[in-house]
Amino acid sequence: MNFSNIDKQYIRDHTFSSDGLTFPVEHNTATAMLRPGDSGIPLPSEKKQVLLQREFSRIFAAPTPYNGNFAKLETRTGLTEAIMRKYLRGARPITRVAVAKLCVGTPLTLEQSIPLFSMQGHSLDPEEQLFDAIVVDAINCGDDIGTFYESCASFGIQLNK
Repeated sequence: MNFSNIDKQYIRDHTFSSDGLTFPVEHNTATAMLRPGDSGIPLPSEKKQVLLQREFSRIFAAPTPYNGNFAKLETRTGLTEAIMRKYLRGARPITRVAVAKLCVGTPLTLEQSIPLFSMQGHSLDPEEQLFDAIVVDAINCGDDIGTFYESCASFGIQLNK
């Protein structure tokens, strides 16, 4: 899919099938993350969460931009130290909103972000999901976390700050 055509005008003019924050159970099974070796059997959601925890940990520990600094993480992404610690310990499942905040605030490229959303449970689908279109636009534009919050609010998506 070509994400380069996703912009604020597209978001204003397009009709989406959902807000992109809630999904029916059967949604996106065709693009489910598969077991190593591509056996055709999707990874269980618990395994995907473990992979996502590892990626969050790797990004957080990387020398740039965080180097394990919770204050920098919160400033750039809006993810508090308390919630990030819960995510890293596996005490709380990593949400779609948390993935978006990390991708936009870090900032990650679309190529880096797409697998994180798949690990979280649903591939990015900006043609059908409003939130996904907002995320793709924010990444394409290089928006900071404040601008991302404003975009979400302007399109009727309320995020906890």
